[in-house]
Amino acid sequence: MHFRSLLFGLFFTLLFINNTSAFQSNSEVGVLVLAHGSMDKTWNLAIEEAVEPVRDQHPVEIAWGMANALNMQPALEKLDAKGVGHIVVVQLFVSSYSPIIRQNEYLLGFRDSLADAPMPMMIHDMKNKRMTMKMPENLQPLNVNAKIVITDPLDDHDLVAEILHERIQALSEQPENETVLLVAHGPNQEADNDKWVATLENLGQKIQRLQSTNGTMYSNMVSLTVRDDADEEIHEKARLAFRAQVQKADDEGTAIVIPVLLASGGVEKKYVQRLEGLNYKWSGETLLPHVNIQHFIKKRVEEGLSEINQRSSVN
Repeated sequence: MHFRSLLFGLFFTLLFINNTSAFQSNSEVGVLVLAHGSMDKTWNLAIEEAVEPVRDQHPVEIAWGMANALNMQPALEKLDAKGVGHIVVVQLFVSSYSPIIRQNEYLLGFRDSLADAPMPMMIHDMKNKRMTMKMPENLQPLNVNAKIVITDPLDDHDLVAEILHERIQALSEQPENETVLLVAHGPNQEADNDKWVATLENLGQKIQRLQSTNGTMYSNMVSLTVRDDADEEIHEKARLAFRAQVQKADDEGTAIVIPVLLASGGVEKKYVQRLEGLNYKWSGETLLPHVNIQHFIKKRVEEGLSEINQRSSVN
């Protein structure tokens, strides 16, 4: 019996070693975080703080910008220099339905061609507090030695719904008489906007389910985008629709306006300007700072590690 136990112990030890070697050690897996970035140091610091816990287990680099090859390439090279064999890409963007995400996929080798016109590359001069835009010429996929795993943006993740629910609860007094407006930046293209709004509606449904555990639900959930960067006609239409929805919510009870933005950097103030003269509740709090974004980053890294493990098992 003793000899048989030793054999079983040896078998499971070898099995464990095989599985863990296939999974890759943490030192062999780097993390590239993609986020918009801002001239506002508070915005960037909020991202840095959310990413910090991952640094204890993996080499981490942040590439700021909208699919900015000028920042992504050096970040990849730094991770390469640290000897990583795989890189998990965490996209800290609110929505998947954007040219930014599609250009990220092209630059990282997940698309054969650009799906949209190239995104302008933001060049931040933090010392002089200036930002310039550069249009890329002959944009090509980036050079990287490591194997890439790319994960999805925030979208309608449960962790995002939990944050938004907390933001609403902080303002709510009589949920049955309140209309909650989830308001995001939004894209330029109509097809993207439809999907973006649908994602917000999914978040609204999740928020209602969370609220129902308190014995009551919000009177209504409204999802919309402000489309700041769209053509003037589209932008103006979105502005009027925003005001009309807030006015309607106020006529029927109480309007609670919640910005679905990653971090505070000034964009949320434009919402307030659009609603001048209307009655509504507003805190201006964005998704960050909140521990759930740390949890989201960790979960995305875990998903990437799982995919690396599966690839290694197949190979």
